[in-house]
Amino acid sequence: MQALILAGGEGSRMRSVTAHVPKALLYLPGGTLLEHQLALLAKLPVSHTFVVIHHQAQQMGLALAGLEKVSFVRQGPPFTLLGALASAEEHVTEQCMVLHGDNYYSRGLEYLLDEAQIRAQGVRSDALFLLESQTGESDRALRLASTGCYVLSPEIYPTIKSLHGDALSTLTAALLNDGAIAKEVPLVGWRKNINHVEDLLWVSRRMLEDWKGSFHPRDADPGYNAFEACPGGELPVWISKQSEVVDCHIGPNVVVGPGARVRDCVLREVIVFPGAELTRQRLERAVVVPTQLDSALSTP
Repeated sequence: MQALILAGGEGSRMRSVTAHVPKALLYLPGGTLLEHQLALLAKLPVSHTFVVIHHQAQQMGLALAGLEKVSFVRQGPPFTLLGALASAEEHVTEQCMVLHGDNYYSRGLEYLLDEAQIRAQGVRSDALFLLESQTGESDRALRLASTGCYVLSPEIYPTIKSLHGDALSTLTAALLNDGAIAKEVPLVGWRKNINHVEDLLWVSRRMLEDWKGSFHPRDADPGYNAFEACPGGELPVWISKQSEVVDCHIGPNVVVGPGARVRDCVLREVIVFPGAELTRQRLERAVVVPTQLDSALSTP
Protein backbone atom coordinates (compact mmCIF):
# COMPACT_ATOMS: atom_id res chain seq x y z
CA MET A 1 0.00 0.00 0.00
CA GLN A 2 1.20 3.47 -0.92
CA ALA A 3 -0.25 6.79 0.21
CA LEU A 4 -0.92 10.06 -1.55
CA ILE A 5 -1.62 13.39 0.19
CA LEU A 6 -3.12 16.07 -2.05
CA ALA A 7 -1.62 19.23 -0.55
CA GLY A 8 -1.35 21.60 -3.50
CA GLY A 9 -4.52 23.61 -2.89
CA GLU A 10 -4.41 27.38 -2.67
CA GLY A 11 -6.93 27.65 0.17
CA SER A 12 -8.63 30.68 -1.38
CA ARG A 13 -11.55 30.58 1.09
CA MET A 14 -9.20 31.41 3.96
CA ARG A 15 -6.79 33.53 1.95
CA SER A 16 -6.04 35.83 4.88
CA VAL A 17 -4.19 32.90 6.47
CA THR A 18 -3.06 30.82 3.49
CA ALA A 19 -1.41 33.85 1.88
CA HIS A 20 1.25 33.30 4.56
CA VAL A 21 0.97 29.60 5.38
CA PRO A 22 0.16 26.73 2.98
CA LYS A 23 -3.15 25.10 3.80
CA ALA A 24 -1.50 21.78 4.68
CA LEU A 25 0.62 23.63 7.26
CA LEU A 26 -2.34 25.08 9.17
CA TYR A 27 -1.67 24.47 12.85
CA LEU A 28 -3.64 22.31 15.28
CA PRO A 29 -2.75 21.19 18.81
CA GLY A 30 0.48 19.24 18.48
CA GLY A 31 1.26 19.76 14.83
CA THR A 32 0.26 20.93 11.38
CA LEU A 33 -2.50 19.29 9.34
CA LEU A 34 0.24 17.64 7.30
CA GLU A 35 1.93 16.28 10.44
CA HIS A 36 -1.38 14.92 11.69
CA GLN A 37 -1.96 13.12 8.39
CA LEU A 38 1.59 11.75 8.27
CA ALA A 39 1.11 10.51 11.85
CA LEU A 40 -2.07 8.72 10.72
CA LEU A 41 -0.17 7.05 7.89
CA ALA A 42 2.79 6.17 10.15
CA LYS A 43 0.51 3.76 12.01
CA LEU A 44 -0.17 1.87 8.76
CA PRO A 45 2.08 -0.45 6.71
CA VAL A 46 2.48 2.14 3.97
CA SER A 47 5.56 1.62 1.81
CA HIS A 48 5.86 5.24 0.68
CA THR A 49 3.90 8.49 0.90
CA PHE A 50 3.83 10.99 -1.95
CA VAL A 51 2.69 14.54 -1.22
CA VAL A 52 1.41 16.49 -4.22
CA ILE A 53 2.38 20.16 -3.86
CA HIS A 54 1.86 23.28 -5.95
CA HIS A 55 0.87 26.42 -4.02
CA GLN A 56 3.77 27.76 -1.92
CA ALA A 57 5.87 24.81 -3.02
CA GLN A 58 9.05 26.08 -1.36
CA GLN A 59 7.49 26.10 2.12
CA MET A 60 5.96 22.70 1.52
CA GLY A 61 9.25 21.28 0.29
CA LEU A 62 11.01 22.49 3.44
CA ALA A 63 8.32 20.91 5.61
CA LEU A 64 8.88 17.56 3.89
CA ALA A 65 12.69 17.66 3.77
CA GLY A 66 14.43 14.76 5.45
CA LEU A 67 11.31 12.69 6.16
CA GLU A 68 11.77 8.96 5.65
CA LYS A 69 9.60 7.24 3.03
CA VAL A 70 8.00 10.58 2.18
CA SER A 71 8.63 12.61 -0.97
CA PHE A 72 6.87 15.35 -2.85
CA VAL A 73 5.48 15.47 -6.36
CA ARG A 74 5.11 18.81 -8.13
CA GLN A 75 1.65 19.15 -9.62
CA GLY A 76 1.46 19.99 -13.28
CA PRO A 77 -1.49 21.54 -15.10
CA PRO A 78 -4.40 21.42 -14.85
CA PHE A 79 -4.26 22.73 -11.27
CA THR A 80 -7.38 20.91 -10.16
CA LEU A 81 -8.12 18.01 -7.85
CA LEU A 82 -8.08 15.55 -10.76
CA GLY A 83 -4.91 17.20 -12.01
CA ALA A 84 -3.30 16.55 -8.62
CA LEU A 85 -4.25 12.88 -8.81
CA ALA A 86 -3.00 12.59 -12.39
CA SER A 87 0.35 14.15 -11.44
CA ALA A 88 1.10 11.13 -9.26
CA GLU A 89 0.37 8.50 -11.92
CA GLU A 90 3.99 7.51 -12.60
CA HIS A 91 4.65 7.03 -8.88
CA VAL A 92 1.63 4.87 -8.04
CA THR A 93 2.51 1.22 -8.51
CA GLU A 94 0.17 -0.44 -6.03
CA GLN A 95 -3.03 0.25 -4.16
CA CYS A 96 -2.86 3.83 -2.93
CA MET A 97 -4.67 5.53 -0.05
CA VAL A 98 -5.49 9.11 -1.01
CA LEU A 99 -5.92 11.81 1.64
CA HIS A 100 -7.12 15.32 0.85
CA GLY A 101 -4.61 17.51 2.66
CA ASP A 102 -7.22 19.80 4.25
CA ASN A 103 -9.04 17.08 6.22
CA TYR A 104 -8.66 16.19 9.89
CA TYR A 105 -9.62 12.69 11.10
CA SER A 106 -10.32 12.02 14.76
CA ARG A 107 -9.41 8.31 14.59
CA GLY A 108 -6.82 6.14 12.92
CA LEU A 109 -7.50 4.64 9.49
CA GLU A 110 -6.48 1.04 10.13
CA TYR A 111 -10.01 -0.21 9.45
CA LEU A 112 -9.96 1.27 5.94
CA LEU A 113 -6.65 -0.39 5.18
CA ASP A 114 -7.98 -3.72 6.50
CA GLU A 115 -10.91 -3.45 4.10
CA ALA A 116 -8.62 -2.53 1.21
CA GLN A 117 -6.43 -5.57 1.85
CA ILE A 118 -9.46 -7.84 1.91
CA ARG A 119 -10.67 -6.46 -1.42
CA ALA A 120 -7.17 -6.77 -2.91
CA GLN A 121 -7.36 -10.55 -2.46
CA GLY A 122 -10.17 -10.70 -5.02
CA VAL A 123 -9.93 -11.03 -8.77
CA ARG A 124 -9.95 -7.28 -9.38
CA SER A 125 -8.96 -4.21 -7.45
CA ASP A 126 -11.76 -1.96 -6.28
CA ALA A 127 -12.01 1.65 -5.21
CA LEU A 128 -12.96 2.25 -1.59
CA PHE A 129 -14.39 5.52 -0.30
CA LEU A 130 -14.52 6.50 3.37
CA LEU A 131 -17.94 8.05 3.95
CA GLU A 132 -19.81 9.65 6.80
CA SER A 133 -23.15 8.06 7.58
CA GLN A 134 -25.00 11.36 7.54
CA THR A 135 -24.25 12.17 3.90
CA GLY A 136 -27.62 12.83 2.28
CA GLU A 137 -26.64 12.41 -1.37
CA SER A 138 -28.95 10.02 -3.23
CA ASP A 139 -26.82 10.13 -6.38
CA ARG A 140 -24.13 7.50 -5.79
CA ALA A 141 -21.37 9.32 -7.69
CA LEU A 142 -21.94 12.42 -5.58
CA ARG A 143 -22.13 10.35 -2.39
CA LEU A 144 -18.80 8.65 -3.13
CA ALA A 145 -17.28 12.06 -3.81
CA SER A 146 -18.32 13.43 -0.41
CA THR A 147 -15.10 12.16 1.13
CA GLY A 148 -11.55 13.19 1.87
CA CYS A 149 -10.07 9.69 1.93
CA TYR A 150 -10.24 6.81 -0.53
CA VAL A 151 -8.21 3.92 -1.94
CA LEU A 152 -7.55 3.64 -5.68
CA SER A 153 -5.76 0.99 -7.71
CA PRO A 154 -3.02 1.94 -10.22
CA GLU A 155 -5.29 0.84 -13.07
CA ILE A 156 -7.59 3.78 -12.39
CA TYR A 157 -5.00 6.49 -13.12
CA PRO A 158 -5.23 6.37 -16.95
CA THR A 159 -8.97 7.05 -16.52
CA ILE A 160 -8.15 10.04 -14.31
CA LYS A 161 -5.86 11.52 -16.97
CA SER A 162 -8.59 11.26 -19.59
CA LEU A 163 -11.14 13.24 -17.56
CA HIS A 164 -11.85 16.96 -17.66
CA GLY A 165 -13.07 18.99 -14.72
CA ASP A 166 -12.18 19.58 -11.11
CA ALA A 167 -14.72 17.70 -9.01
CA LEU A 168 -14.03 14.25 -7.57
CA SER A 169 -17.57 13.34 -8.66
CA THR A 170 -16.31 13.43 -12.26
CA LEU A 171 -14.06 10.50 -11.39
CA THR A 172 -16.60 8.59 -9.31
CA ALA A 173 -19.21 8.92 -12.08
CA ALA A 174 -16.69 7.62 -14.64
CA LEU A 175 -15.78 4.66 -12.42
CA LEU A 176 -19.43 3.69 -11.95
CA ASN A 177 -20.12 4.07 -15.66
CA ASP A 178 -17.18 1.77 -16.39
CA GLY A 179 -18.60 -0.88 -14.03
CA ALA A 180 -16.01 -0.52 -11.30
CA ILE A 181 -16.94 -1.99 -7.91
CA ALA A 182 -16.72 0.98 -5.56
CA LYS A 183 -17.21 0.08 -1.92
CA GLU A 184 -18.38 2.51 0.75
CA VAL A 185 -16.63 2.18 4.11
CA PRO A 186 -18.31 3.91 7.10
CA LEU A 187 -16.22 6.53 8.83
CA VAL A 188 -15.16 5.76 12.41
CA GLY A 189 -15.08 8.86 14.59
CA TRP A 190 -15.45 12.21 12.86
CA ARG A 191 -13.70 14.27 10.23
CA LYS A 192 -13.64 17.92 9.26
CA ASN A 193 -12.79 19.50 5.94
CA ILE A 194 -11.01 22.74 6.90
CA ASN A 195 -11.99 25.48 4.47
CA HIS A 196 -12.40 28.49 6.77
CA VAL A 197 -10.76 29.94 9.88
CA GLU A 198 -13.82 28.90 11.86
CA ASP A 199 -13.30 25.28 10.74
CA LEU A 200 -9.75 25.32 12.08
CA LEU A 201 -10.89 26.75 15.42
CA TRP A 202 -13.74 24.23 15.60
CA VAL A 203 -11.38 21.27 15.16
CA SER A 204 -8.90 22.70 17.66
CA ARG A 205 -11.64 23.25 20.25
CA ARG A 206 -13.05 19.76 19.79
CA MET A 207 -9.60 18.19 20.10
CA LEU A 208 -8.86 20.08 23.32
CA GLU A 209 -12.22 19.22 24.84
CA ASP A 210 -11.81 15.50 24.00
CA TRP A 211 -8.06 14.94 23.84
CA LYS A 212 -8.18 11.18 24.47
CA GLY A 213 -10.92 10.74 21.87
CA SER A 214 -9.05 12.68 19.17
CA PHE A 215 -6.10 11.70 17.02
CA HIS A 216 -2.84 13.61 17.38
CA PRO A 217 0.86 12.87 16.87
CA ARG A 218 2.23 10.79 19.74
CA ASP A 219 4.72 13.45 20.84
CA ALA A 220 1.92 16.07 21.20
CA ASP A 221 0.85 14.91 24.67
CA PRO A 222 3.34 17.01 26.71
CA GLY A 223 1.79 20.28 25.50
CA TYR A 224 -1.73 19.38 26.59
CA ASN A 225 -3.01 20.75 29.89
CA ALA A 226 -6.38 19.68 31.22
CA PHE A 227 -5.56 19.58 34.92
CA GLU A 228 -3.57 22.57 36.09
CA ALA A 229 -4.28 26.02 34.68
CA CYS A 230 -1.39 28.37 34.08
CA PRO A 231 -1.57 31.49 36.27
CA GLY A 232 -4.65 33.48 35.32
CA GLY A 233 -5.68 30.92 32.73
CA GLU A 234 -8.59 28.62 31.93
CA LEU A 235 -8.46 25.06 30.64
CA PRO A 236 -8.12 23.25 28.34
CA VAL A 237 -5.08 24.59 26.49
CA TRP A 238 -2.21 23.22 24.40
CA ILE A 239 1.06 25.11 24.83
CA SER A 240 4.27 23.88 23.27
CA LYS A 241 7.15 23.32 25.65
CA GLN A 242 9.27 25.20 23.09
CA SER A 243 7.17 28.38 23.28
CA GLU A 244 7.36 31.43 25.55
CA VAL A 245 4.21 32.65 27.31
CA VAL A 246 4.70 35.50 29.82
CA ASP A 247 2.18 37.57 31.81
CA CYS A 248 -0.85 36.30 29.91
CA HIS A 249 -4.39 35.19 30.58
CA ILE A 250 -4.63 32.09 28.42
CA GLY A 251 -7.69 29.98 27.68
CA PRO A 252 -9.90 28.27 27.33
CA ASN A 253 -9.13 26.49 24.05
CA VAL A 254 -5.87 28.27 23.27
CA VAL A 255 -3.04 26.69 21.26
CA VAL A 256 0.50 28.07 21.22
CA GLY A 257 2.89 26.44 18.74
CA PRO A 258 6.64 25.83 19.14
CA GLY A 259 8.84 28.90 18.84
CA ALA A 260 5.93 31.27 19.44
CA ARG A 261 6.41 34.18 21.85
CA VAL A 262 3.33 35.57 23.62
CA ARG A 263 3.61 38.40 26.15
CA ASP A 264 1.06 40.40 28.12
CA CYS A 265 -1.96 39.07 26.20
CA VAL A 266 -5.51 37.93 26.89
CA LEU A 267 -6.40 35.05 24.59
CA ARG A 268 -9.58 32.97 24.35
CA GLU A 269 -9.97 30.31 21.68
CA VAL A 270 -6.90 31.42 19.76
CA ILE A 271 -4.33 29.46 17.75
CA VAL A 272 -0.87 31.00 17.74
CA PHE A 273 1.10 29.39 14.93
CA PRO A 274 4.71 28.23 15.39
CA GLY A 275 7.16 31.13 15.30
CA ALA A 276 4.51 33.83 15.68
CA GLU A 277 4.95 36.72 18.10
CA LEU A 278 2.20 38.50 19.97
CA THR A 279 2.48 41.35 22.50
CA ARG A 280 -0.20 43.26 24.43
CA GLN A 281 -3.12 41.87 22.43
CA ARG A 282 -6.63 40.88 23.45
CA LEU A 283 -8.01 38.27 21.06
CA GLU A 284 -10.93 35.87 20.93
CA ARG A 285 -11.68 33.28 18.23
CA ALA A 286 -8.65 34.13 16.12
CA VAL A 287 -5.49 32.70 14.64
CA VAL A 288 -2.08 34.37 14.61
CA VAL A 289 0.33 33.53 11.80
CA PRO A 290 4.07 34.26 11.92
CA THR A 291 4.18 37.65 10.17
CA GLN A 292 3.39 41.04 11.71
CA LEU A 293 1.10 41.74 14.66
CA ASP A 294 -1.71 42.68 12.29
CA SER A 295 -1.87 39.02 11.24
CA ALA A 296 -4.28 38.22 14.06
CA LEU A 297 -7.31 37.01 12.14
CA SER A 298 -10.65 36.86 13.90
CA THR A 299 -13.65 34.92 12.72
CA PRO A 300 -16.93 36.72 11.98
